[in-house]
Order: sequence, then structure tokens, then C-alpha cells
Amino acid sequence: MKLSPAEKGKVVSCCNDNLISDYGFDPDREYPIDWFKRQFSFVQDQKVREHLADEFYQTRFAYTLMQTLSLPMAKNKGIVKFQIIQYASICEALLNYALETYFKEEFESRYAATTYVDFPSALSINTKITFEGKPLYLCKGKTEKAKITWTANPTKATFALEKGVLSQDTKDKYCALYDLRNNAHILKAATADYYPKLKEASAGYELVFHFIAEIRAFFEANPVDN
Repeated sequence: MKLSPAEKGKVVSCCNDNLISDYGFDPDREYPIDWFKRQFSFVQDQKVREHLADEFYQTRFAYTLMQTLSLPMAKNKGIVKFQIIQYASICEALLNYALETYFKEEFESRYAATTYVDFPSALSINTKITFEGKPLYLCKGKTEKAKITWTANPTKATFALEKGVLSQDTKDKYCALYDLRNNAHILKAATADYYPKLKEASAGYELVFHFIAEIRAFFEANPVDN
């Protein structure tokens, strides 16, 4: 059985009433999505800013829908897991954006890795090298710059702490949140017998605001030329 338009409208209205935890927000003067965009006003890339705002908005709306329906926790686990995943992803996107903006070359060089590839043409086809009866092969080294988006989050967070982008407390909470986020993998969650908790999602929501505040402060203290 479907809800009537009036019933749907009531649900959406309840969700909207609890969407933004900012007493200064006036729904008669501003759309909710515009409030979320303002949180990322320091992000110069328009597409990044819009996607961050939309992800934050969608995540928050899902939470208020959960509140409005007042379902038991057994029916809310998916929404709570979604909150944890999304808040960790929003923080990671902000962190990556900050590192790409200010420290891209330094980061890529510091965490560069050396890989080795087979170099058979260095010897004639009839030449063999062995050590203790086992064959050895000649390789040549190749340095590959690190990719910020591929680097582990603890490494990025530690680098951000060193550079003054994040505080120690925010860095630690971010790493803890991202560890929870990795429990989205079912086998990992099963091994740890982990189920998402509402307090973890709430902590993630609170962390997003600390993350935004610290990265905004860094951008404002270090203006970027367009």
C-alpha cells in the first residue's frame, strides 16, 4: 500500500524540520541545499563543492527519515551504516582536496615507491645467473609517484597533521571513523562480528563539522591564487 500525497508530504516535512542543526537557518529565506553548499564555500572547485554539499544533504536526509519513521534498530542498520560510510567519505574528500591543493608535489615525492620490472635484454640469451642453485633475474627500478587518492588514510592524516591542516584530535577521530567505515565490507564485519551503532554515526556527523572548520581555517590562512 502506497502513502497518499498528503502522507508523503507530512513525512518529508518532518524530515526537513530536523534536517539542519543550525538555529540560524531560516527555511523561509534559504533552501536546505544552499545551506549545505555554504558549508563548503571555501572549496574553489565548483563541481567538488556541489558534490560535497549534495552528499552531506542526502546523508542527513536519510538520517532524518530514520528519525521520522522511528523504526527499531533492527530495521535501521542499513541507514546507520550509510551514515558512517558517507561521513568518512566526506572527510576523505575534503582531506584529499586540501592535500591536492597545497602539497601535491611534496606528497607524491615523499611517498613515492620504487617498483622493479624484468630487464631481460641486459644479458645475452645464453647467460644465466644463479645463487645457491636458484636463478636470479635482472630488473630495473622505476620510481612511481604516490597518488593521494590511492594512499592509505592514516598516512594522509598524519601528513595533514604535520602540515597543520588537521589537529591531533581530529586526525585520531578521522582514522577511527574510517576504520569503522571499512566494516562496510561484509566479510570484515563478520570477522569482527561488527554491527553499526547509532552513536558512531552521530560521532561521524559531529566530526564532519570539525573537519570542515579546520580545513576551512587552513584555506583562509593560506589563500590560493586562482
